[in-house]
Amino acid sequence: MFGRTAALGLAGLWNAKVNAQSATGEPTPLKLTVRPHMTVADVKGGALRASVQPPQNGVGQRFNAAKDIAKLTKNTKNAAHPNSGHGSGLAFYPGDLTYQGGPVLQTVVSHNIYVNCAASCFGYPAVFLNNWGNSGLMHVNDEFVGTHASHRYTVGPGGSINYPVSGPLGPDDLVTLIYTAGAVFGSGYGDIYHIFFAPGIDVCQDSGLTICYSPDNFDTFYFCAFHGSVDFTDIGHVLFSIEPYANVVGCQVSQPSPNSAETDSQANTLSHELEEAITDPDLDAWWNAYDLALYGNENADTCAQAYFDYATTVLNGHAYEVQPIYSNQAHACVYKPVDD
Repeated sequence: MFGRTAALGLAGLWNAKVNAQSATGEPTPLKLTVRPHMTVADVKGGALRASVQPPQNGVGQRFNAAKDIAKLTKNTKNAAHPNSGHGSGLAFYPGDLTYQGGPVLQTVVSHNIYVNCAASCFGYPAVFLNNWGNSGLMHVNDEFVGTHASHRYTVGPGGSINYPVSGPLGPDDLVTLIYTAGAVFGSGYGDIYHIFFAPGIDVCQDSGLTICYSPDNFDTFYFCAFHGSVDFTDIGHVLFSIEPYANVVGCQVSQPSPNSAETDSQANTLSHELEEAITDPDLDAWWNAYDLALYGNENADTCAQAYFDYATTVLNGHAYEVQPIYSNQAHACVYKPVDD
């Protein structure tokens, strides 16, 4: 077990090593003005739909049944959605995903939203997304979404937000930030907002501030990132991922990595959440409903190694250390489709 103070001192940590990945291809973010502060009571259902990526083994807390309960309570009545999942949904291997009837994303535009720190703090995520979107790793999702088209997951304009922080941010803060992005760039299944948080900001999923990204407090440290969706009464359905600073004990990929620790660690959590959002945007499409040990796992969950120690893979000619994702066709964790 790592000591409780191992992840402190983050303010000076993020720039400790120069990023190997170039900034070329990172859009200049728009400066966004925070919309009126909202609460989860302002959204339909009074809650965020969310699926989390736990920290490494031996760091923080593990979810166990909490995630399964969330899976059991979600709506599964979306089989008629125009982007419904592809395939029979039958599982024959313990790791295989089964289709629950909800929408999937055949195309989507990613918008990076940077809170209290520039894109350089996170190793220029848009550059990674462009490389991921032109790689074999992206095409592993083809079997679940029913298309083999290229260039279908792209990067759009992003934004920067100065947001007051006096302690851990809770779901009301997240709803406010998600709404701010969605109101500017658009809602619906064609856009997703990746919200990155500066080093030192703790982020919590629950109003009690007990289920959190909190590397400074292992008692509440339950996740590295998560994705989900929320419905607003005025702008409608918004997809998002929450991306706290990943270069900390519990979320960092093993070192050395091809780029900086910031670049590859953030790329790893980002690809994990985007791949799950593509195949399970509302938590009612593709996940494991077959195996007791893996129940509730999405395509990236099953392949998250216990200590985030991954092989180097090449995406669009650029090397990264990021995790593979699960393929029903291969019945394994892979970096490219079985027929590639």
